[in-house]
Amino acid sequence: MNFSPETSNGSPTNFFITCLRRVIEGSPVFFMDPLELDRALRQLRSIYGGVSDELRGWNWSNDVLSPPLEGVYLGVSEVANRYCPTYRDIYLRRVLGRPAPYTYKTVRGWIYHAISSRTVQEVKSTLYLKGLCSGAELFQELSGRRDEILDSIFKKYAASRYLNEQEMEGLRREAEALYSFLILQASARLDRILSEVKRPELESVLAKAVPMDIERLVNGRLLGLSQELRVDLFTERRIVVEIKTGDVRPFHKYVLAGYALAIESDLEIPIDYGIVSYLWSDGRFVKVRNVTYFIGDELRREFLELRDEAFNVIHNGVDPGKPANCPSYCIYYDLCNG
Repeated sequence: MNFSPETSNGSPTNFFITCLRRVIEGSPVFFMDPLELDRALRQLRSIYGGVSDELRGWNWSNDVLSPPLEGVYLGVSEVANRYCPTYRDIYLRRVLGRPAPYTYKTVRGWIYHAISSRTVQEVKSTLYLKGLCSGAELFQELSGRRDEILDSIFKKYAASRYLNEQEMEGLRREAEALYSFLILQASARLDRILSEVKRPELESVLAKAVPMDIERLVNGRLLGLSQELRVDLFTERRIVVEIKTGDVRPFHKYVLAGYALAIESDLEIPIDYGIVSYLWSDGRFVKVRNVTYFIGDELRREFLELRDEAFNVIHNGVDPGKPANCPSYCIYYDLCNG
């Protein structure tokens, strides 16, 4: 798996971005220390300028933000994940009604996302039911429920319908490693908090241990986006987090811009920063790579250009054709080249 981050050009801004990446590198974002993250962001805020008000999502009615078509609502990932530079994926899905085929990577993404969100839910529910306990006790409790939880996730997504026996076995090993890794991180985080607080109370400990919302529901219709967007993670520091389970791609950052604009249009709160968190497991070890972005004017404009071009393809209804070099990792590759 390619975990290479985007390169820095040596500017002061990129120096501080590098520092921030080092602060959170390898840490599961779900259980990150919010104070450590806040200190790093404070440095970035002193470097960056602000975001132009015309590019804030709450100004959805202006010419820049308002969608070119009415009654059409696109998913943020549908717009941002530009595997196909000619937008033929949009044409196939939206004009011809050809859904993307399910691949091993697709199913793996479902399972990884489900494990991530379910782990956070289980940490919270266990502490609510049992009350405050040590990290060792939390780990023991959640470890004992591993097979039950993973069985329910694989059943929910009908993984066996799309994967062969060998793929199922491999994905199960990856899932077990990821689940164990996450509950271990949560348990260690709990112990650290308990060691620092003189009189721990459940609510305050939970707020520190899991300082974010999981799958936050956002309405993006005012921007021509889906009315039921689900943001993977949304921290109390107003940072959006997108979980990815494949290789690092330069267009992943546009997902953050799309969610930031949607949240601003729906909730009218400013979102300036985002993190793309890459998860990978080989069935034994788990790797985490967090890449942080300032969601400034340039990133917002680029996302809006992608959105507008997608709408143009839908409006015109004409096959834009395949690109000169069709990327093999595109989800429509086999359909277009079969």
